[in-house]
Amino acid sequence: MYSSLYDEKHRLYVLSANPRRPTWTEQKGLREKLLCNECETKLSAWEGYTHKLFSNRVPTTAKRSGELIWVHGADYARFKLFQLSILWRAGVSSLPMFSKVRLGPHEERLRKRILAEDPGPPTEYGCALYALTTPTGIDRQLIVQPTLAKMEGIHAYHFVFGGLIWLYFVSSHAPERAASAGFIQKNGTFAFLAMESLGPMYVEQLSEKFHRARAEAKDAL
Repeated sequence: MYSSLYDEKHRLYVLSANPRRPTWTEQKGLREKLLCNECETKLSAWEGYTHKLFSNRVPTTAKRSGELIWVHGADYARFKLFQLSILWRAGVSSLPMFSKVRLGPHEERLRKRILAEDPGPPTEYGCALYALTTPTGIDRQLIVQPTLAKMEGIHAYHFVFGGLIWLYFVSSHAPERAASAGFIQKNGTFAFLAMESLGPMYVEQLSEKFHRARAEAKDAL
């Protein structure tokens, strides 16, 4: 059974910094043999729910407040468990794409939560969302190699897929309120940052960075 971190009907564009493998496309997402059939079925249900949530097939309401869009009515357990499953799978993956995700003791904690179908509290492994836009709308076809950053002294893993930037906070203590305000809450409310200029600038700068990294790596060979 193959597990996909993001499975879309459309072709996906994967940005790579590896000079031996430039940017490529994937028809069915990034796949790897990780799970038994039973576990794959469980995770697939959360993936299916999240896909419906972001394709307006789940009854929710949304309200914009400044640059934030607040969504109400999501299923806390299913959406949070989907988020945890993405983080855990990236951590245990042997694919070069996810080589920068090193969870340490959090790997086992996440595994136990997923097996028990226990999403935990909102601030534990919370995920902040940012819209990834282009001049013609949301770019749902881009996947970027996850990277590690530090925010407020906390490790944060930065993913890009499904038209969103997913920023996971991985720590034994909760992030500051400013960082966690948009995390999915037990009442089904979460927020994402809507910055129309973020997407084009982000994609353009990231592409330039990756092309430059490939060129430098090629020169060093």
